[in-house]
Amino acid sequence: TAFAFAFHTILAACLGFVICQLLWFTTSRNFLTIDDINTLYLVERRDLVSTVLSNAFRRAPLLVAATLVSFLLPVASVFTPASLGVSNAGSNTEGPCVISAGDFSSASGLQQGGIFLSGYTPTVQKFAEAAFYGGTIIPLPDYCGQNCTYTVNVDSFTFSCQTSVTLPDGQMGTFDPNHPGPGVQTFWNATLTGSEADHDPTMPFYVGWATGATVVPFDSSIGTSGSALCTPRQARYEFQVQKFNGLQTVSYTMTPTDPMLITTTYDENGKQPSTKAMRVGAVALATRDLLLGALSVETNPMEIVWSFNSTARAASFLNMGLGDTREFIWGDVIKGIEGTAANVTASLLNLDLGEQNSTCLYTQAELIYTYHRPNLWTPYGIAVFVVTLALIFGVVVFLRYNPDNLTTSFTNTVGITRNRDLDAFARLHGGDTQTDSVLQSAKFRLGDLGQGRIGYRTSEKFEL
Repeated sequence: TAFAFAFHTILAACLGFVICQLLWFTTSRNFLTIDDINTLYLVERRDLVSTVLSNAFRRAPLLVAATLVSFLLPVASVFTPASLGVSNAGSNTEGPCVISAGDFSSASGLQQGGIFLSGYTPTVQKFAEAAFYGGTIIPLPDYCGQNCTYTVNVDSFTFSCQTSVTLPDGQMGTFDPNHPGPGVQTFWNATLTGSEADHDPTMPFYVGWATGATVVPFDSSIGTSGSALCTPRQARYEFQVQKFNGLQTVSYTMTPTDPMLITTTYDENGKQPSTKAMRVGAVALATRDLLLGALSVETNPMEIVWSFNSTARAASFLNMGLGDTREFIWGDVIKGIEGTAANVTASLLNLDLGEQNSTCLYTQAELIYTYHRPNLWTPYGIAVFVVTLALIFGVVVFLRYNPDNLTTSFTNTVGITRNRDLDAFARLHGGDTQTDSVLQSAKFRLGDLGQGRIGYRTSEKFEL
Protein backbone atom coordinates (compact mmCIF):
# COMPACT_ATOMS: atom_id res chain seq x y z
CA THR A 1 0.00 0.00 0.00
CA ALA A 2 2.84 2.41 0.81
CA PHE A 3 4.48 1.73 -2.56
CA ALA A 4 1.18 2.16 -4.39
CA PHE A 5 0.49 5.45 -2.61
CA ALA A 6 4.00 6.76 -3.39
CA PHE A 7 3.77 5.68 -7.04
CA HIS A 8 0.40 7.35 -7.56
CA THR A 9 1.64 10.48 -5.76
CA ILE A 10 4.56 10.72 -8.21
CA LEU A 11 2.16 10.38 -11.12
CA ALA A 12 -0.02 13.12 -9.62
CA ALA A 13 3.04 15.38 -9.35
CA CYS A 14 3.80 14.77 -13.04
CA LEU A 15 0.41 16.22 -13.84
CA GLY A 16 1.55 19.56 -12.39
CA PHE A 17 3.30 20.35 -15.68
CA VAL A 18 0.19 19.43 -17.65
CA ILE A 19 -2.09 21.54 -15.45
CA CYS A 20 0.15 24.59 -15.87
CA GLN A 21 0.11 24.24 -19.64
CA LEU A 22 -3.66 23.82 -19.68
CA LEU A 23 -3.97 27.10 -17.79
CA TRP A 24 -2.14 28.93 -20.59
CA PHE A 25 -4.05 26.90 -23.18
CA THR A 26 -7.38 28.07 -21.77
CA THR A 27 -6.46 31.73 -21.18
CA SER A 28 -4.93 32.09 -24.66
CA ARG A 29 -7.97 30.72 -26.52
CA ASN A 30 -10.82 32.48 -24.72
CA PHE A 31 -11.63 35.96 -23.46
CA LEU A 32 -12.34 35.60 -19.72
CA THR A 33 -13.47 37.92 -16.97
CA ILE A 34 -11.23 38.78 -14.04
CA ASP A 35 -13.25 36.44 -11.79
CA ASP A 36 -12.87 33.61 -14.29
CA ILE A 37 -9.11 34.10 -14.51
CA ASN A 38 -8.82 34.20 -10.70
CA THR A 39 -10.74 30.93 -10.48
CA LEU A 40 -8.54 29.21 -13.08
CA TYR A 41 -5.40 30.31 -11.24
CA LEU A 42 -6.82 28.76 -8.06
CA VAL A 43 -7.62 25.56 -9.93
CA GLU A 44 -4.04 25.44 -11.23
CA ARG A 45 -2.87 25.71 -7.61
CA ARG A 46 -5.12 22.69 -6.81
CA ASP A 47 -7.62 24.59 -4.68
CA LEU A 48 -10.28 21.94 -4.10
CA VAL A 49 -13.15 24.36 -3.47
CA SER A 50 -12.49 26.33 -6.67
CA THR A 51 -12.06 23.11 -8.63
CA VAL A 52 -15.32 21.49 -7.51
CA LEU A 53 -17.65 24.26 -6.37
CA SER A 54 -17.20 26.87 -9.09
CA ASN A 55 -18.02 27.33 -12.77
CA ALA A 56 -14.45 26.48 -13.74
CA PHE A 57 -15.53 23.28 -15.47
CA ARG A 58 -17.60 25.26 -17.99
CA ARG A 59 -14.69 27.58 -18.71
CA ALA A 60 -11.84 25.06 -18.74
CA PRO A 61 -13.03 21.42 -18.68
CA LEU A 62 -9.62 19.99 -19.55
CA LEU A 63 -7.92 21.97 -16.78
CA VAL A 64 -10.48 20.88 -14.19
CA ALA A 65 -10.34 17.24 -15.36
CA ALA A 66 -6.54 17.11 -15.08
CA THR A 67 -6.67 18.68 -11.61
CA LEU A 68 -9.29 16.20 -10.39
CA VAL A 69 -7.18 13.31 -11.70
CA SER A 70 -4.22 14.63 -9.69
CA PHE A 71 -6.46 14.59 -6.61
CA LEU A 72 -7.80 11.09 -7.20
CA LEU A 73 -4.61 9.28 -8.15
CA PRO A 74 -3.22 9.00 -4.59
CA VAL A 75 -6.68 8.18 -3.21
CA ALA A 76 -7.14 5.41 -5.77
CA SER A 77 -4.09 3.59 -4.41
CA VAL A 78 -5.93 2.98 -1.14
CA PHE A 79 -8.72 1.10 -2.92
CA THR A 80 -6.43 -0.82 -5.29
CA PRO A 81 -6.97 -4.56 -4.69
CA ALA A 82 -4.03 -6.39 -3.19
CA SER A 83 -1.90 -8.24 -5.69
CA LEU A 84 -0.25 -10.46 -3.11
CA GLY A 85 -2.53 -12.78 -1.17
CA VAL A 86 -1.56 -14.75 1.92
CA SER A 87 -3.42 -17.83 3.09
CA ASN A 88 -2.87 -20.58 5.61
CA ALA A 89 -2.45 -24.16 4.54
CA GLY A 90 -1.72 -27.16 6.67
CA SER A 91 0.44 -30.12 5.80
CA ASN A 92 0.00 -33.40 7.65
CA THR A 93 2.75 -35.87 8.41
CA GLU A 94 2.57 -39.08 10.38
CA GLY A 95 5.00 -39.96 13.12
CA PRO A 96 5.39 -42.21 16.14
CA CYS A 97 4.08 -41.05 19.51
CA VAL A 98 3.17 -42.33 22.98
CA ILE A 99 -0.43 -41.76 24.07
CA SER A 100 -2.80 -42.94 26.77
CA ALA A 101 -3.74 -46.59 26.57
CA GLY A 102 -7.22 -45.86 27.93
CA ASP A 103 -7.03 -49.11 29.87
CA PHE A 104 -9.23 -49.16 32.97
CA SER A 105 -7.42 -52.26 34.20
CA SER A 106 -4.08 -50.42 34.34
CA ALA A 107 -2.41 -50.94 37.72
CA SER A 108 -1.09 -47.37 37.69
CA GLY A 109 -4.62 -46.08 38.03
CA LEU A 110 -4.84 -47.58 41.50
CA GLN A 111 -1.89 -45.58 42.73
CA GLN A 112 -3.64 -42.33 41.86
CA GLY A 113 -6.75 -43.24 43.79
CA GLY A 114 -8.57 -42.06 40.68
CA ILE A 115 -10.11 -45.39 39.72
CA PHE A 116 -11.96 -47.67 42.06
CA LEU A 117 -12.50 -51.18 43.24
CA SER A 118 -15.64 -50.56 45.27
CA GLY A 119 -18.04 -47.73 44.65
CA TYR A 120 -16.43 -44.69 43.12
CA THR A 121 -13.82 -42.33 44.45
CA PRO A 122 -14.11 -38.54 44.76
CA THR A 123 -11.72 -38.20 41.82
CA VAL A 124 -14.08 -40.07 39.51
CA GLN A 125 -17.03 -38.12 40.92
CA LYS A 126 -15.21 -34.88 40.12
CA PHE A 127 -14.58 -35.87 36.50
CA ALA A 128 -18.16 -37.11 36.09
CA GLU A 129 -19.66 -33.92 37.48
CA ALA A 130 -17.41 -31.65 35.38
CA ALA A 131 -18.37 -33.47 32.17
CA PHE A 132 -22.05 -33.53 33.14
CA TYR A 133 -22.40 -29.89 34.15
CA GLY A 134 -20.28 -28.57 31.31
CA GLY A 135 -21.78 -30.81 28.65
CA THR A 136 -18.31 -31.25 27.16
CA ILE A 137 -15.01 -33.06 27.62
CA ILE A 138 -12.43 -31.77 30.05
CA PRO A 139 -9.29 -30.64 28.12
CA LEU A 140 -7.06 -33.66 27.59
CA PRO A 141 -3.26 -33.85 27.93
CA ASP A 142 -0.99 -32.90 25.03
CA TYR A 143 0.41 -36.34 24.34
CA CYS A 144 1.98 -35.30 21.03
CA GLY A 145 2.06 -31.51 21.09
CA GLN A 146 -0.18 -28.57 20.25
CA ASN A 147 -0.69 -29.38 16.54
CA CYS A 148 -1.40 -33.06 16.57
CA THR A 149 -4.16 -35.61 16.09
CA TYR A 150 -4.27 -39.03 17.74
CA THR A 151 -6.82 -41.81 18.19
CA VAL A 152 -7.37 -43.91 21.30
CA ASN A 153 -9.80 -46.79 21.91
CA VAL A 154 -11.45 -47.14 25.31
CA ASP A 155 -13.67 -49.92 26.64
CA SER A 156 -16.23 -48.21 28.87
CA PHE A 157 -20.00 -47.95 29.16
CA THR A 158 -23.03 -46.21 27.67
CA PHE A 159 -26.72 -45.87 28.42
CA SER A 160 -28.97 -47.64 25.94
CA CYS A 161 -32.34 -45.88 26.17
CA GLN A 162 -35.70 -47.17 24.96
CA THR A 163 -38.01 -44.20 24.45
CA SER A 164 -41.76 -43.71 24.86
CA VAL A 165 -42.11 -46.31 27.57
CA THR A 166 -44.84 -46.49 30.20
CA LEU A 167 -43.55 -45.02 33.44
CA PRO A 168 -44.45 -46.33 36.90
CA ASP A 169 -47.60 -44.83 38.36
CA GLY A 170 -47.09 -41.40 39.88
CA GLN A 171 -43.59 -40.94 38.47
CA MET A 172 -44.54 -37.67 36.76
CA GLY A 173 -46.71 -36.37 39.59
CA THR A 174 -50.44 -35.84 39.94
CA PHE A 175 -50.85 -32.45 38.27
CA ASP A 176 -53.44 -32.32 35.49
CA PRO A 177 -52.96 -29.31 33.18
CA ASN A 178 -56.53 -29.70 31.94
CA HIS A 179 -57.88 -29.43 35.49
CA PRO A 180 -55.58 -27.08 37.44
CA GLY A 181 -55.64 -27.48 41.17
CA PRO A 182 -53.65 -28.93 44.07
CA GLY A 183 -51.11 -31.54 43.03
CA VAL A 184 -47.48 -32.31 42.22
CA GLN A 185 -46.18 -31.08 38.89
CA THR A 186 -43.00 -32.97 37.92
CA PHE A 187 -40.56 -31.73 35.29
CA TRP A 188 -37.94 -34.48 35.71
CA ASN A 189 -37.89 -37.76 37.56
CA ALA A 190 -35.37 -40.59 37.16
CA THR A 191 -35.82 -43.68 39.34
CA LEU A 192 -34.13 -47.08 39.47
CA THR A 193 -35.99 -50.23 38.64
CA GLY A 194 -34.76 -51.75 41.92
CA SER A 195 -33.35 -50.73 45.27
CA GLU A 196 -30.94 -47.83 45.22
CA ALA A 197 -29.18 -49.29 48.25
CA ASP A 198 -27.72 -52.09 46.11
CA HIS A 199 -25.38 -49.70 44.23
CA ASP A 200 -25.61 -52.03 41.26
CA PRO A 201 -24.26 -50.31 38.12
CA THR A 202 -26.14 -52.75 35.88
CA MET A 203 -29.55 -51.64 37.12
CA PRO A 204 -31.70 -49.77 34.54
CA PHE A 205 -33.58 -46.61 35.40
CA TYR A 206 -36.77 -44.92 34.27
CA VAL A 207 -36.62 -41.29 33.32
CA GLY A 208 -39.48 -38.95 32.52
CA TRP A 209 -39.20 -35.31 31.58
CA ALA A 210 -41.68 -32.58 30.75
CA THR A 211 -41.11 -29.09 29.44
CA GLY A 212 -43.24 -26.69 31.44
CA ALA A 213 -43.42 -23.94 34.00
CA THR A 214 -45.50 -22.64 36.84
CA VAL A 215 -45.89 -19.31 35.06
CA VAL A 216 -48.77 -18.49 32.72
CA PRO A 217 -48.79 -18.29 29.78
CA PHE A 218 -46.05 -20.72 28.72
CA ASP A 219 -45.38 -22.24 25.30
CA SER A 220 -44.41 -25.88 25.91
CA SER A 221 -43.75 -26.47 22.19
CA ILE A 222 -40.28 -24.91 22.47
CA GLY A 223 -38.90 -27.91 24.39
CA THR A 224 -39.31 -31.66 24.57
CA SER A 225 -41.20 -34.07 26.80
CA GLY A 226 -41.00 -37.83 26.96
CA SER A 227 -40.08 -40.99 28.81
CA ALA A 228 -37.39 -43.65 28.52
CA LEU A 229 -35.96 -46.77 30.11
CA CYS A 230 -32.18 -46.53 30.10
CA THR A 231 -29.98 -49.57 30.63
CA PRO A 232 -26.22 -49.39 31.27
CA ARG A 233 -24.22 -51.38 28.73
CA GLN A 234 -20.60 -51.95 27.89
CA ALA A 235 -19.41 -49.93 24.91
CA ARG A 236 -16.26 -49.39 22.92
CA TYR A 237 -15.28 -45.82 22.09
CA GLU A 238 -12.89 -44.58 19.46
CA PHE A 239 -11.87 -41.05 20.40
CA GLN A 240 -10.09 -38.82 17.91
CA VAL A 241 -8.38 -35.97 19.72
CA GLN A 242 -7.16 -33.05 17.60
CA LYS A 243 -5.29 -30.05 18.89
CA PHE A 244 -4.47 -27.20 16.56
CA ASN A 245 -3.02 -23.94 17.82
CA GLY A 246 -4.10 -24.83 21.33
CA LEU A 247 -7.74 -25.53 20.40
CA GLN A 248 -8.92 -29.01 21.30
CA THR A 249 -11.54 -30.89 19.29
CA VAL A 250 -12.70 -34.36 20.30
CA SER A 251 -14.90 -36.55 18.14
CA TYR A 252 -15.87 -40.13 18.76
CA THR A 253 -17.70 -43.17 17.53
CA MET A 254 -19.40 -45.48 20.02
CA THR A 255 -20.36 -49.09 19.56
CA PRO A 256 -22.49 -50.79 22.25
CA THR A 257 -21.17 -54.24 23.07
CA ASP A 258 -22.15 -56.62 25.88
CA PRO A 259 -24.40 -56.09 28.90
CA MET A 260 -22.75 -54.65 31.97
CA LEU A 261 -21.07 -57.19 34.20
CA ILE A 262 -22.29 -57.58 37.75
CA THR A 263 -19.61 -56.20 40.02
CA THR A 264 -21.23 -56.35 43.45
CA THR A 265 -21.19 -60.15 43.88
CA TYR A 266 -19.08 -63.14 42.87
CA ASP A 267 -19.98 -64.89 39.63
CA GLU A 268 -21.38 -68.40 39.29
CA ASN A 269 -17.88 -69.84 39.53
CA GLY A 270 -17.20 -68.00 42.76
CA LYS A 271 -14.72 -65.65 41.14
CA GLN A 272 -14.40 -61.97 41.96
CA PRO A 273 -15.24 -59.63 39.09
CA SER A 274 -12.26 -58.34 37.14
CA THR A 275 -10.67 -55.04 38.02
CA LYS A 276 -11.69 -53.63 34.65
CA ALA A 277 -15.34 -54.65 35.10
CA MET A 278 -15.49 -53.10 38.56
CA ARG A 279 -13.92 -49.87 37.38
CA VAL A 280 -16.17 -49.50 34.35
CA GLY A 281 -19.13 -50.30 36.58
CA ALA A 282 -18.14 -47.67 39.09
CA VAL A 283 -17.80 -45.01 36.37
CA ALA A 284 -21.29 -45.93 35.17
CA LEU A 285 -22.55 -45.76 38.73
CA ALA A 286 -21.08 -42.29 39.29
CA THR A 287 -22.60 -41.04 36.05
CA ARG A 288 -26.01 -42.61 36.65
CA ASP A 289 -26.23 -41.03 40.11
CA LEU A 290 -26.07 -37.60 38.48
CA LEU A 291 -29.28 -38.34 36.58
CA LEU A 292 -31.37 -39.79 39.39
CA GLY A 293 -33.81 -37.71 41.42
CA ALA A 294 -36.74 -35.39 40.71
CA LEU A 295 -37.47 -31.78 39.91
CA SER A 296 -41.03 -31.00 40.92
CA VAL A 297 -43.34 -28.49 42.55
CA GLU A 298 -46.26 -29.21 44.88
CA THR A 299 -49.22 -26.87 44.88
CA ASN A 300 -51.73 -26.90 47.74
CA PRO A 301 -54.17 -24.35 49.14
CA MET A 302 -51.63 -23.21 51.72
CA GLU A 303 -48.35 -22.90 49.77
CA ILE A 304 -46.16 -23.83 46.82
CA VAL A 305 -43.32 -26.22 47.69
CA TRP A 306 -40.42 -26.68 45.29
CA SER A 307 -38.52 -29.95 45.40
CA PHE A 308 -35.09 -30.13 43.75
CA ASN A 309 -33.31 -33.34 44.72
CA SER A 310 -31.59 -34.06 41.42
CA THR A 311 -28.43 -32.67 39.84
CA ALA A 312 -30.30 -32.87 36.50
CA ARG A 313 -31.20 -29.26 37.26
CA ALA A 314 -27.65 -28.40 36.09
CA ALA A 315 -27.69 -30.66 33.02
CA SER A 316 -26.38 -29.15 29.80
CA PHE A 317 -29.50 -30.32 27.95
CA LEU A 318 -31.81 -28.27 30.23
CA ASN A 319 -32.44 -24.61 29.48
CA MET A 320 -33.55 -22.50 32.40
CA GLY A 321 -34.08 -18.75 32.38
CA LEU A 322 -31.45 -16.69 34.17
CA GLY A 323 -34.06 -14.63 35.97
CA ASP A 324 -36.76 -17.24 36.52
CA THR A 325 -36.05 -20.74 37.86
CA ARG A 326 -39.66 -21.79 37.40
CA GLU A 327 -39.23 -22.65 33.71
CA PHE A 328 -37.88 -26.01 32.49
CA ILE A 329 -37.15 -26.33 28.78
CA TRP A 330 -35.60 -29.67 27.88
CA GLY A 331 -33.53 -30.28 24.77
CA ASP A 332 -32.59 -33.67 23.32
CA VAL A 333 -32.54 -35.64 26.58
CA ILE A 334 -31.62 -39.03 25.11
CA LYS A 335 -28.71 -37.57 23.18
CA GLY A 336 -27.68 -35.69 26.32
CA ILE A 337 -27.67 -38.86 28.43
CA GLU A 338 -25.63 -40.81 25.88
CA GLY A 339 -23.29 -37.85 25.37
CA THR A 340 -22.72 -37.59 29.12
CA ALA A 341 -21.43 -41.19 29.19
CA ALA A 342 -19.03 -40.42 26.33
CA ASN A 343 -17.82 -37.16 27.89
CA VAL A 344 -17.17 -38.79 31.25
CA THR A 345 -15.25 -41.62 29.59
CA ALA A 346 -13.09 -39.24 27.54
CA SER A 347 -12.41 -37.00 30.54
CA LEU A 348 -10.97 -39.96 32.44
CA LEU A 349 -8.12 -40.03 29.91
CA ASN A 350 -6.62 -37.32 32.11
CA LEU A 351 -5.85 -40.09 34.60
CA ASP A 352 -2.91 -42.43 34.24
CA LEU A 353 -4.53 -45.32 32.37
CA GLY A 354 -1.31 -46.69 30.99
CA GLU A 355 0.56 -45.76 27.82
CA GLN A 356 0.82 -47.20 24.36
CA ASN A 357 2.87 -46.63 21.22
CA SER A 358 0.84 -45.21 18.39
CA THR A 359 1.04 -43.18 15.21
CA CYS A 360 0.02 -39.53 15.42
CA LEU A 361 -0.80 -37.05 12.69
CA TYR A 362 1.21 -33.86 13.00
CA THR A 363 -0.15 -30.70 11.38
CA GLN A 364 2.17 -27.89 10.35
CA ALA A 365 0.76 -24.54 9.28
CA GLU A 366 2.31 -22.96 6.20
CA LEU A 367 1.87 -19.51 4.67
CA ILE A 368 0.97 -19.63 1.00
CA TYR A 369 1.66 -16.47 -1.02
CA THR A 370 -0.42 -15.97 -4.15
CA TYR A 371 0.44 -13.37 -6.77
CA HIS A 372 -2.55 -11.91 -8.63
CA ARG A 373 -1.05 -10.30 -11.72
CA PRO A 374 -4.18 -8.44 -12.95
CA ASN A 375 -4.65 -6.78 -9.55
CA LEU A 376 -1.21 -5.21 -9.90
CA TRP A 377 -0.99 -4.33 -13.56
CA THR A 378 -4.55 -3.17 -14.23
CA PRO A 379 -4.70 -0.16 -11.83
CA TYR A 380 -1.07 0.79 -12.41
CA GLY A 381 -1.42 0.42 -16.17
CA ILE A 382 -4.54 2.59 -16.26
CA ALA A 383 -2.85 5.27 -14.14
CA VAL A 384 0.30 5.30 -16.30
CA PHE A 385 -1.77 5.37 -19.51
CA VAL A 386 -3.87 8.34 -18.36
CA VAL A 387 -0.86 10.31 -17.15
CA THR A 388 1.07 9.52 -20.35
CA LEU A 389 -1.76 10.86 -22.52
CA ALA A 390 -1.94 13.96 -20.35
CA LEU A 391 1.82 14.53 -20.63
CA ILE A 392 1.72 14.18 -24.41
CA PHE A 393 -1.10 16.71 -24.60
CA GLY A 394 0.78 18.98 -22.20
CA VAL A 395 3.91 18.87 -24.37
CA VAL A 396 1.86 19.74 -27.48
CA VAL A 397 0.29 22.71 -25.67
CA PHE A 398 3.69 23.75 -24.38
CA LEU A 399 5.23 23.79 -27.86
CA ARG A 400 2.31 25.58 -29.53
CA TYR A 401 0.87 27.91 -26.90
CA ASN A 402 3.70 28.40 -24.43
CA PRO A 403 6.99 28.55 -26.31
CA ASP A 404 8.32 31.08 -23.76
CA ASN A 405 7.81 28.55 -20.91
CA LEU A 406 5.50 30.73 -18.86
CA THR A 407 4.78 29.65 -15.30
CA THR A 408 2.72 31.11 -12.49
CA SER A 409 5.83 32.50 -10.83
CA PHE A 410 5.89 36.12 -9.60
CA THR A 411 8.20 37.25 -12.43
CA ASN A 412 6.04 35.76 -15.18
CA THR A 413 2.85 37.02 -13.54
CA VAL A 414 4.18 40.62 -13.49
CA GLY A 415 5.40 40.29 -17.07
CA ILE A 416 2.04 39.25 -18.50
CA THR A 417 -0.04 41.74 -16.50
CA ARG A 418 2.03 44.93 -16.93
CA ASN A 419 1.27 46.33 -20.38
CA ARG A 420 -0.27 49.44 -21.87
CA ASP A 421 -3.76 48.01 -22.20
CA LEU A 422 -3.96 46.79 -18.63
CA ASP A 423 -2.33 49.92 -17.24
CA ALA A 424 -4.96 52.10 -18.94
CA PHE A 425 -7.74 49.79 -17.80
CA ALA A 426 -6.47 49.76 -14.22
CA ARG A 427 -6.37 53.56 -14.05
CA LEU A 428 -9.88 53.90 -15.42
CA HIS A 429 -11.40 51.10 -13.36
CA GLY A 430 -9.46 50.62 -10.13
CA GLY A 431 -12.52 50.25 -7.91
CA ASP A 432 -14.31 47.27 -6.41
CA THR A 433 -15.90 44.70 -8.68
CA GLN A 434 -19.10 45.05 -6.63
CA THR A 435 -19.49 48.71 -7.61
CA ASP A 436 -17.89 48.87 -11.03
CA SER A 437 -19.87 46.95 -13.62
CA VAL A 438 -17.07 47.26 -16.16
CA LEU A 439 -14.78 45.19 -13.94
CA GLN A 440 -17.41 42.43 -13.95
CA SER A 441 -17.91 42.42 -17.70
CA ALA A 442 -14.46 43.23 -19.04
CA LYS A 443 -12.75 40.23 -20.62
CA PHE A 444 -9.09 39.46 -21.20
CA ARG A 445 -7.11 36.92 -23.17
CA LEU A 446 -3.45 35.93 -23.10
CA GLY A 447 -1.69 36.59 -26.39
CA ASP A 448 1.04 38.29 -28.36
CA LEU A 449 1.28 42.03 -27.65
CA GLY A 450 3.84 42.70 -30.35
CA GLN A 451 7.55 43.36 -30.13
CA GLY A 452 8.03 39.82 -28.74
CA ARG A 453 5.93 40.46 -25.64
CA ILE A 454 3.18 38.21 -24.23
CA GLY A 455 0.50 39.40 -21.87
CA TYR A 456 -3.18 39.77 -21.15
CA ARG A 457 -4.98 42.12 -23.49
CA THR A 458 -8.55 43.31 -23.41
CA SER A 459 -11.26 42.65 -25.94
CA GLU A 460 -11.68 46.44 -26.41
CA LYS A 461 -9.35 49.43 -26.33
CA PHE A 462 -9.10 51.66 -23.25
CA GLU A 463 -7.59 55.17 -23.64
CA LEU A 464 -6.60 57.50 -20.78
